Amino acid sequence: MSSDDLSGQGENYESIQRDSLWRDEHQMEESAQLIHFLVLGLICGLILRELNKKTNIPYSPMILALGLAIGLSQEYLGKIGNSAYILSKMHPHLIVFIFIPVLLFESAFNCDWYTFKYQIINILLLAGPGCGWGAILLGACFKLILQYDDNDMNWYEAFTLGSVLSATDPVAVVALLKELGANPAFNHLIEGEALLNDGVAMVLFNVFNNISKASSGKGEAVNGGDIVLTFLRTSFLGPIMGLVLGLLVALWTKRILGDDIEVTWLTFVFTYFTFYWAEFEFFETSGLLAVVGLGLFWCANAKTRIRASVEHSVHAVWGFVQYSCDTLVFLLVGIIVGIEIMEEKLIESSDYYKMIGFYFLMILARFLMVLTFYPFLKCFGYPISKSELIVLVYGGLRGGLGLTLSLMVGCDEDLPARFRHLAVFYAAAMALITNMINGTTCKTLVKCVKMIDEPIVKKKVYKKYLEELIVIQQDLVKELETDEFYNMTDWATVSNLIGQQDFIEKIDKVEQDIKHIIQKKGFQEMIYDGLPNQDIFGEVRYRVYRILKGLYYHKYEEGLCEEQTVKMLVESSDVGLDKLNDNLEIWDELYKNFMNLCSVNFFFKVKQKFLIGYFAREYLIRHLGLVYDVTSSFIICAEEALKLANNFPMNKEAISIIQEELKKDIEKAQAYFGTLNGNFPEIVRVLQTKKASFSILTHSIEHLSSTQRRGLIDDKEYKILIKDINMKLVKLESHSYDMSLPSFHVIAMQFPIFQEISLTDLDIIKKVAVERKYSLGQVIYSKGDECNEVYIIMRGYVVNEYNGILITKGLGSLITHQSLIVDGNHMSTAKAAVESLLYALPTKVIKEIMIRNKDFEFKVYLHSIEYIRKWYENQVGPLAQMELKRLNELLRNKSRLIKLTTLSQTEFINGGFLFSGELRDPKNNVYNKYDYIAPTEGLFTAANNSTCFVFDEQIEVLQSKRMKELKLDSQRDQEIHEKYSEIKRNSMMELSKINIT
Repeated sequence: MSSDDLSGQGENYESIQRDSLWRDEHQMEESAQLIHFLVLGLICGLILRELNKKTNIPYSPMILALGLAIGLSQEYLGKIGNSAYILSKMHPHLIVFIFIPVLLFESAFNCDWYTFKYQIINILLLAGPGCGWGAILLGACFKLILQYDDNDMNWYEAFTLGSVLSATDPVAVVALLKELGANPAFNHLIEGEALLNDGVAMVLFNVFNNISKASSGKGEAVNGGDIVLTFLRTSFLGPIMGLVLGLLVALWTKRILGDDIEVTWLTFVFTYFTFYWAEFEFFETSGLLAVVGLGLFWCANAKTRIRASVEHSVHAVWGFVQYSCDTLVFLLVGIIVGIEIMEEKLIESSDYYKMIGFYFLMILARFLMVLTFYPFLKCFGYPISKSELIVLVYGGLRGGLGLTLSLMVGCDEDLPARFRHLAVFYAAAMALITNMINGTTCKTLVKCVKMIDEPIVKKKVYKKYLEELIVIQQDLVKELETDEFYNMTDWATVSNLIGQQDFIEKIDKVEQDIKHIIQKKGFQEMIYDGLPNQDIFGEVRYRVYRILKGLYYHKYEEGLCEEQTVKMLVESSDVGLDKLNDNLEIWDELYKNFMNLCSVNFFFKVKQKFLIGYFAREYLIRHLGLVYDVTSSFIICAEEALKLANNFPMNKEAISIIQEELKKDIEKAQAYFGTLNGNFPEIVRVLQTKKASFSILTHSIEHLSSTQRRGLIDDKEYKILIKDINMKLVKLESHSYDMSLPSFHVIAMQFPIFQEISLTDLDIIKKVAVERKYSLGQVIYSKGDECNEVYIIMRGYVVNEYNGILITKGLGSLITHQSLIVDGNHMSTAKAAVESLLYALPTKVIKEIMIRNKDFEFKVYLHSIEYIRKWYENQVGPLAQMELKRLNELLRNKSRLIKLTTLSQTEFINGGFLFSGELRDPKNNVYNKYDYIAPTEGLFTAANNSTCFVFDEQIEVLQSKRMKELKLDSQRDQEIHEKYSEIKRNSMMELSKINIT
């Protein structure tokens, strides 16, 4: 082989080596500059974010304007300009593939599912046929009004551009409406429309674009059938696929507890996986709609699998990602449009005039679109008012997706050049104008059309909050003044820095607003504190909703209800807070989220079927578990709120009217709860088992966390124990429950009332128990009848009635045991509310066991209190006002059951309760059965044989603590107002001294 050949081979070898390993240093520098530019873009975004806080100029148009400025001046910006130019050549599909899935998922994931679900018909109307109708109207505007001929765009191209411009992005408007306190339901309508019409607009864009290309001979021929199939495939298969993958994610998340990294990463991975698989693999359907389906499924179901500590991290990360993507999308689109404007040669001067006219035509077209569906929007979901219709039309801003779609048109060389440039021109112009004009003036419009009518009650409550804030600040100032470490503090400067005078001025302004509203509306009837009749009812309802929210959260913190439960309950109160002038309808609001009982019956019947049975059982446990938890929690909290309302420092007549409204809600909930117990005892037993296990485990976690915060347990042991409990929670979710209901003889030992008795006595009960069946409405026993039997409910539910007061009992309850403590006659009348199965136990046998077993006897008396305190409310004193759970806890741990013979004596230093007999206090006052005995010094004497509870702790003290905990002291509002008045006087005196000086 010659040297030339060797030399040639050597050069070829070096060339091969350079091709596989060599990297261009110049390209590496360009890559670094691009990253540097994107980082600078995010920094500029942070600066504009701060500017937005101070000026209220919408964030999105500022970023878009910044991008336009960079694009227009990129030739003069050196390396930054070069980086901007490189980015401007990015294919718009990359923007869709990288940024849009994240933005759509984040928006869907963070929406309020309950409000969204109730608004779903209105949202679908606007985002589906509304988006299509809007695209047709906009296309007609281009051809018929702006007179663009076929050389500019044909009809199909006009509809393609109409599709591009039909996608809304009202981020700035939604943020503004939330700030102004608009109805959350209306906010969800605007946000939900934007969420779904992004995907629909993309589908319409592809359909019209394909038709346009086919009509010009540059694309595949299409017929009507192809168009319909394509539309159906992309519109419906995408969301279905998103839901299916969402189910897989939910099952995966079910196995994760306490790992925020894995949960967050899971959301990211499946967001992109869903988009790409739908867009390119699964029948090439709509990836954007698939991501929306995934996000909504997470919002409705999978999100409930995420514990609160992890959920905060997930939302924080997604908030950062959403902000970064939103910033970069508007920045990149602005740059691309700016550079295109500089290089533009196909836009004529007349197009600028037409563009201005089109802005008004676009608003008119949206008005016609919304008006077309307005009759339906008033019928479904939360009906929108005329003022909301105006804001809905005006708030349809154009944003990132429309700009991106226009750029996709712009780079499609199969389309005419003139049309491609017009598409980018109009999309960029409408995005800029709607964000700069509509986004910044929407606040003024909202006030002009009086869309948000803030009632006097909210202003009055806001005023009280401000007064309380000032008083709290001043109390802390006085406390710090006595601290030696603050001896040299300049308290005048502190007062200025904490803005005390600003708060006082705000209170004065609110007072003036209240007076102005009352004078303007000319109210005649005033029944409380200068408030109109309607607004005093509103204030009582406001306080009821506020107390309920506090009770819901307290119940959650104690581990007595799940996260999803407290969210649904709080949401029902939030909805009510926006409708203070309407009657309380809390239960109706909650019931909207429940599956109807017919559907539950269907799942119950197929729960043992092959394959479908597993999913039926899982759904029954999950859905009915939530329903059971929500219903029971609402009943408990509403009953306590009903009693606490008596402490409102307000007109008692108004309070009683609102209490009647709340009682109706409680009665509806109790009826539904009874239906659950009566129709599905097998499931109720499973739900109670699961709920009890969950409550104990979550309470254990709270206890461990509290112990760790106090430094009483090492981190190592803490982590081991927490991990162990988390694993038990995972097993709890996947545990397979037996859905059959055992017989009475098998389950008797598990009844709480019988857990204190011996096995011998339990065998006696099993032998003497007799099965009794009762039909709907059949009387089980009547008031005054001799009590020869007590009853255990095995199926169905029973209503006890005494003088119009009803108490409902279901599966596992012992009824008539309150008759065991009196003279042997029934105290009430009991009827079967549904077909019921009861087991009758002879009273004689139960009383014999009570004599032998003092713990069982104590439990019978303890359970009797629930009935007695309702039926003899005027006698039982503070026992009637206490939450049943707290009362039982007090009696169980802080009371003694004693029996007194004639003339024997005892003390009631902390109070007590008399079940039977007659007592006389040191002043010879007489106490009869069912009387509450207030804390008293001295000895009480039994006039005859008596049975009573003696308390070891005063109920009044516990109630006072509870009232302070809930901020319901009867004198609290007055004390705060008096303190505030004094602070205000002192402040005015200080200002006078400064002015004189």
